[in-house]
Amino acid sequence: MRHLRNLTLAAMAAAVCLTPVGCGSGADPATQLTGVVTDVEGKPVAGAAVSCSGRSVTSLTNGTFTMSGVPSGYRTVSASLTIEGRRWSGETKVDIASGLRNCSVNVIVSDDRYHARLMGAVIDPAGFGLSGAKVFVGGPWGSTLAITAADGSYDIRRITPGVTYTVTCSLAGYVNDTRTVHLSANEIGNVSFALAYGSSQGTIPAPSNPAGQAWTIADRISRGAAQPQGYMAFLKAVYRARRGLPPAPRSATAARATPAGSLIEVDLFWDFSNWNDLLGYAIKRGLSSPPSAVTAVLRDPLAASYFDVDAALTPNTTYYYTIHCLDTIDFPADGTVGPAGDVVEVRPLQPVEASAPAQGASVSGDPEFRWTPVSGATAYQVIVWNRFPDLQNSADPSGATPIWPADMNNPGASKVQAPQTSVTYSGPYLQAGTTYYWLVVASDLGEYSLSVTPLRRFVAR
Repeated sequence: MRHLRNLTLAAMAAAVCLTPVGCGSGADPATQLTGVVTDVEGKPVAGAAVSCSGRSVTSLTNGTFTMSGVPSGYRTVSASLTIEGRRWSGETKVDIASGLRNCSVNVIVSDDRYHARLMGAVIDPAGFGLSGAKVFVGGPWGSTLAITAADGSYDIRRITPGVTYTVTCSLAGYVNDTRTVHLSANEIGNVSFALAYGSSQGTIPAPSNPAGQAWTIADRISRGAAQPQGYMAFLKAVYRARRGLPPAPRSATAARATPAGSLIEVDLFWDFSNWNDLLGYAIKRGLSSPPSAVTAVLRDPLAASYFDVDAALTPNTTYYYTIHCLDTIDFPADGTVGPAGDVVEVRPLQPVEASAPAQGASVSGDPEFRWTPVSGATAYQVIVWNRFPDLQNSADPSGATPIWPADMNNPGASKVQAPQTSVTYSGPYLQAGTTYYWLVVASDLGEYSLSVTPLRRFVAR
């Protein structure tokens, strides 16, 4: 019998390779590395300098980054920025395959003054060090990956302190080992593993209760201010909670402009089960049901979510997904992919654009908000903030609570039904000289697919 243990913790895809090809050492211009910079709570961080193998880019407003031509093999990805005069940074490992279309990674940053560190070793039953084992350090809303050296040792620096982490060691041909460790500020922790040889225990059952949600975001995401920005994290938490999905799942996300000029991500979730021979998951996507081609492999036994951010995703197109388990014993030796879970069907909406008030306009009285219609949308929600909805706001710990509506679960007049594409503001009195920020969210019936305008601003007079 397999040993099954439920964890209350959701899990992120620390290293995602969309095609299971071999790793070499050269740099292929077609090789792309995409991912997201977040804090330990999973909130996106904009304006971070992200570097890998001599290449450097800046994270965008939604925390995402993309770089090309990264050499294949195990590489270190680091991110850093200055917040309120203090340096924040973080790093993780990623397994990059040459010519890969997309390889997602999550880099978690925190204040350099308090970083913790985790060290240890991984050995086989004979006591010899195991090279190439993956050590996943999973916290509340993010993960960090380390790869063991030739002697089986690993060393993870720049870890966010004050968190109890789940640490799992995985290597094909061995049974996983999982521990927990709490790391305080400036602490150096030690967690070592002795992996046992594995033998086939049969097929791992399919992941249960799969679900999906599609997001379309206008493509004017920029590098903006070098501060974390939180309105997209706020929106996703609200709309995921309504579906019973994790409000801030531990997963990496990245985005590129689609052929239709927007950013689309399809977020997949499933119930986490801790099998002691689980290597990770295979994701299949297709235009017919059930899909037949594996489009992503998550070599992470802690994963319980996956964000599909392929630039080929197109609005008003129906996509079908299935999620399969991979076995540390039977994969990749015989390439076996476990049975599929239930098919998840999603249809991303087209982009929605705000048309009035004009960006930066001076508005007297109560403004009328207007936007473009979206095919397939059944409702539109207008959201207004009286300060920029960032993540570093002393007046509001979430940094993103709106003034209209004050309660997202009771939107009142701020939400209208299609085909209406305008609404007059009826929230709290607008203070003259104050800058207000607003956007519109279009949603289908059931909020399986959503489309968001760029954040806009106006000044009350």
